Amino acid sequence: MRRWRSSLTVRVTALFMLIVALAAAGLGAYLYREFVAQIERRDDAQLLGKLRQVQIVLARPGAAELVGTQPEFFRDTMSGQENSLVRIVAADGAVLADINAGSERYPLPIMAGAAPDRDAIVSWHGRNGEPGRVVAAAARLGTRDVNVYVARLYAERDAMFGQYRWRIAIAAAVSALAAALCAALMLHRGLRPLRRIAAHAALVRPGTLAQRLDAGDAPSELQPLVDALNAMLARLQEGYARLSGFSADLAHEFRTPITNLLGQSQVLLAQPRSTADYEQLIGSNIEELERLARMIESMLFLARAGQDDVLLARQPLAALDELRKVADFYEGMAEEQDVHIACVGEAVVQADPALLRRALANLVSNAVRHAQPGSTITLRADRRGSGAEITVANTGAPIAPEHLPHLFDRFYRADPARGNADGSTGLGLAIVSAIMAVHGGAARLDTDGDEARFVLSFP
Repeated sequence: MRRWRSSLTVRVTALFMLIVALAAAGLGAYLYREFVAQIERRDDAQLLGKLRQVQIVLARPGAAELVGTQPEFFRDTMSGQENSLVRIVAADGAVLADINAGSERYPLPIMAGAAPDRDAIVSWHGRNGEPGRVVAAAARLGTRDVNVYVARLYAERDAMFGQYRWRIAIAAAVSALAAALCAALMLHRGLRPLRRIAAHAALVRPGTLAQRLDAGDAPSELQPLVDALNAMLARLQEGYARLSGFSADLAHEFRTPITNLLGQSQVLLAQPRSTADYEQLIGSNIEELERLARMIESMLFLARAGQDDVLLARQPLAALDELRKVADFYEGMAEEQDVHIACVGEAVVQADPALLRRALANLVSNAVRHAQPGSTITLRADRRGSGAEITVANTGAPIAPEHLPHLFDRFYRADPARGNADGSTGLGLAIVSAIMAVHGGAARLDTDGDEARFVLSFP
């Protein structure tokens, strides 16, 4: 039962059926009222015509004798209908003729002159509930004035109206049922594209994400849905591919330090060693474990950043002060590499201090490792409209064009041979990109020959 209540076809069919039933009933009621009004106007016109006929007959010579001897003649003037009632009353109130076979009691309306109209007709009901109409007018009977009352019961008309009402109700019900059937068939056919979409969605698997819905034969109303589903499948395919690549890279990155740990430990334990050898092994293992810890921490940060779980403590920061703090921290490392760090510019950024320093630290450490000896690394802060940009520029070996689109990818290294030697995890630039994403900004790389400029754009 709940399934039927939640069915779109059932609900639309029921609503369409109700609309058609109301429309048919409204149209039938309107036609019924017009039909009843037309019949009533026709009957009133006939009633007034019969009254005029009685007036004419009363005005003829010998009419007084007919009133006394053959009053049924005046009923015959009403086409011989037994439900026609005629009463002729003298000016002094004496009843001269009363044609009323059923002894019906009907009201005597006020005289409206010799030529009454429809407004002078009075309605009434007979003893059995039949509707009736009566009209009064003045007439001449020989040399004296009389009042004439003509009435009629419409029992057959009331029965006809009842039958007509039943036919309207049956027609409305049949129309509603026919409309419901047509609506159900129409919806079943019209929802066929949705059933195809549902069938396609049910077949979506990790290996079938490359398939797309065919929007060629879909109705225009479903085009946005088809486009949205195709875009969703594209995002799922891209995400699944990135996840698969990330898993492969992760396994590769973990395998190297774990292999080193196992290999060194197994070789050392293969035969008795001196205390110095064990100390050297423990020191080497600690370096590998520290690298694993940094990698795990970086991966956890990227996972939280991708799920919008990073809580930002935004505040206005003087960008030049932040650049100097990072430069001071890496001053010793820069001296070892024979490079100089310069901080210039002036700007204010709305950022989380800890995350900003982490992003700058990744960029500066990367610049120090790849800068040419004797060169200068420039840290610059500039205003850009209502936002700001921070640039970390260094001069070093040119970056090949094929590496540029992938530098901010996880575990990507432009020079894989140097990755493990310098302690890099391949996640530094990916973390920078994630930090800028949670700030609503972006990170990019601009190159000009042997100069590389990493730019952080803050909104």
